[in-house]
Amino acid sequence: MRLDVPGSAQVVHRPGLGERRSKAWFLENSRSFRRTLLMRRDGARLHAGSTPTGDLDRIRRKMAFLVSSGVPERDAQMAMLAASRFTVGCVLEEQADSGAPDGEDLPDDFPVIAHEEAFEAGLALILGGLDQRSAAPGRTSGAPSPT
Repeated sequence: MRLDVPGSAQVVHRPGLGERRSKAWFLENSRSFRRTLLMRRDGARLHAGSTPTGDLDRIRRKMAFLVSSGVPERDAQMAMLAASRFTVGCVLEEQADSGAPDGEDLPDDFPVIAHEEAFEAGLALILGGLDQRSAAPGRTSGAPSPT
């Protein structure tokens, strides 16, 4: 998926998501999406596989915000896609689990992790990876991934 943000084809490295505002925005954007999916029964299943063609202007503004915060364009695209798919997957699991028994058949040593706790932990990992990649010295939006 390629979303072209006018004027951001080649972004020279600037400090990554160091600004608290951009980190907070990224987290809240995913949390808001999660809340929206949870508002409707099977919301994640209904959303999965859809293409947001009617929402491209809003998506472009989100991308432009990340790029202006110092995130290389391709990393911003992939981070938004990863966070979106992660969120849909988490909500899909949560909604599928809503009628399941509370771990009655699980072994005693099986860790039980609340859905929201798992979501927040995964989101923090995505943000941490984005922050690390966008802060790498010499990165531009066209630079290959470090190996």
